[in-house]
Amino acid sequence: MMISAATIRDGVVSCSFLATAYAAYSTRVSAEPKRRAWVLTLATASVVGPLSLVGVSRHVFPSFDAAAQFTDEPLARFLCAWFVCFLVLDCAFGSRHYPKQFSLFEGWFHHAAYIAFFCWGLSRGYSVGFASTLALELPTALLARGHCFPALRVDLAYGVAFLSLRVLFNAYLLWRWYGMADAPVRLWPCTLATLALHTTWFVKWCKSYARRRKAKEG
Repeated sequence: MMISAATIRDGVVSCSFLATAYAAYSTRVSAEPKRRAWVLTLATASVVGPLSLVGVSRHVFPSFDAAAQFTDEPLARFLCAWFVCFLVLDCAFGSRHYPKQFSLFEGWFHHAAYIAFFCWGLSRGYSVGFASTLALELPTALLARGHCFPALRVDLAYGVAFLSLRVLFNAYLLWRWYGMADAPVRLWPCTLATLALHTTWFVKWCKSYARRRKAKEG
């Protein structure tokens, strides 16, 4: 697996920013690991989510450019490198600073799988297609913002964003990638797995939101 010099440079920039953001915020909430655990997530989702829409609008939606999915572009490569750096730093900081919030499945297993997935995509020059999945991080930005700054919590907006991106847009990617006859590698099984997981999470969120609304009104 070969990673280009440009990707390494992107990684250095990303790690530097993320480590600085974490250090700056952690000094404010040093006694609150639950809030500290979301700092890197907020910094990452707030960057890769919005910027990924540039590539999505060019190559994925509303018109789908199949030929571009397995190509490389500077911005897409940078976003993929940023996401990998986030995953690595979250493992490093999580194991030491917020171990109770860093679970086996959603922490170690999830991060290891995505590190391998995105590093492989970067090594093959497939950053455009891989970066398009980072649009799914936009709902995560809202969720992380609410954890880091409780006064800014927006449950309904998060639910709408989750449905729009992690369920509907995910399903759109599944449809498009499944229909690619000459793809060098089949990505749709990964999209199918994430869609199943996200749909399960959304159903659980709907039930939780309904209970909270009922309790508030009652």
